Amino acid sequence: MRSVIRAETANDNSFRHAGTDEDQEEVLVRCCLINPSWHVRKGNIWSQIRATMPSLGLLYLAATLEREGIAVTVIDFQAEILGWEGMESRLQRETFDIYGITVTTPLAHNAYRLARLIKKHHPSAMVVLGGVHATSLPEEALACDAVDYVVRGEGEEVFLRLVRGDPPEHIHGLSYRAEEGIRHQGPDGLINDLDTLPFPAFHLVNLDLYRPAVGSYKRLPAINITTTRGCPGKCTFCNSADIKLRKRSAELIFADMVKLSQQYGRREIAFYDDTFTVFPSNIKKLCDLLQKNAIDLTWSCFARVDCVSRDLLISMKKGGCHQIMFGIESSNETILNNIKKPMSLEKNHAVVRMAQEAGLTVRCTFMFGNPGETEETVEQTIKYAIKLDPDIAVFNVTTPYPGTELFAWAKAGGYLLTENWDDYDLSRTVMQLPSVSPEYLEASLRTAYRKFYQRPSTIWRKVKRLSSWSELINLVQGGASLVKYMIAVHILKNRNME
Repeated sequence: MRSVIRAETANDNSFRHAGTDEDQEEVLVRCCLINPSWHVRKGNIWSQIRATMPSLGLLYLAATLEREGIAVTVIDFQAEILGWEGMESRLQRETFDIYGITVTTPLAHNAYRLARLIKKHHPSAMVVLGGVHATSLPEEALACDAVDYVVRGEGEEVFLRLVRGDPPEHIHGLSYRAEEGIRHQGPDGLINDLDTLPFPAFHLVNLDLYRPAVGSYKRLPAINITTTRGCPGKCTFCNSADIKLRKRSAELIFADMVKLSQQYGRREIAFYDDTFTVFPSNIKKLCDLLQKNAIDLTWSCFARVDCVSRDLLISMKKGGCHQIMFGIESSNETILNNIKKPMSLEKNHAVVRMAQEAGLTVRCTFMFGNPGETEETVEQTIKYAIKLDPDIAVFNVTTPYPGTELFAWAKAGGYLLTENWDDYDLSRTVMQLPSVSPEYLEASLRTAYRKFYQRPSTIWRKVKRLSSWSELINLVQGGASLVKYMIAVHILKNRNME
């Protein structure tokens, strides 16, 4: 493997092999950033939704490299939907000096397999892994002999320094093999000022391949961006807990939205922040800018019930917001305390009603299988979801992802059923709790969806709110996806009983 350093020529993307002055040689370094594929199993509701949006982490990284004059290509195997033969053929088309692969937990095994394919066809290339899973388990990533480095945390500065050829021992946020074993340099990477980040490199991907989840959008084409990093919450199931909270200024967010509308033709934006409304004055300023300038964009976001107010919700609606999502998780206060998300059930009701009264579609998420869960608490949460009556409800099995407090608790207590990351897809139970069976939890997903969505009042409310043909198509597709999911689960259940 070779490291590289920047050439003396300003404003070019030529690099030199690191080493003595005599053996330094100028080379043109080309980087390839890859988003691995996710092969969703049958019986998982995501197999019907088939939502795919650009990897913002890769596109921010690509934009950072381009700003420094470095040639970069982005390959998104999730969007291209190729089989392994197709992916291998795609990797053989071009040769790059450095490959960066982003890794989330359900995609981990595919990422390692991709790394091996890269080394098979390009043995001299440098392979770097990043993303939340590699950050949480760098030793596991480096156990793959095809992986040279792991970038931990936010990768823009860490990866750039590696590409420039800085000595690994000088790069905080980098993990790699050394003579004495695996070495972890300094704290994880973190960008203190988000206003210094360039606009994501959307021009490097085919935006026509992307589509948000059914039920989450009002208009197409849509795209995703973020305005913050970190989260104020301490939820035990989340990788963002305890990460420093930072924001991008309202003026730059607005400029990004204008560019997405005018240059890229996007009609809708999905804000992928963990908690979009955590800086309410910044969001109020953004909404004022959107309203004042009459930008033709609708948008959606994620929030917490303790981070919104009636005035903010009204302002968001006027600024183009059409949907807001709240993570409710459970109706049991003991469970909510166990996962360090002690929300008031009364507060949930009040905020959901406020949002609906402001004219927003409300989507709420619920989880089955947190510490303290029983069959009784699952049934209570299903009843509570119906009583809360959001416009959209999403039910998942609790998944303890590596790097979270919940994962550490489950592993220490012997509750993990598997560390096969393919199973960590939010529909399969990977924890064996002492108080409820995995089979019951998985069956409860189907029960919850059936009881919530087969109510005449829910169907009528959705029909009554239709205002365009695209919304009607979205509703029909959502209903069809739910029916297909229920049928697939029923078929799989019968096969397993045979």
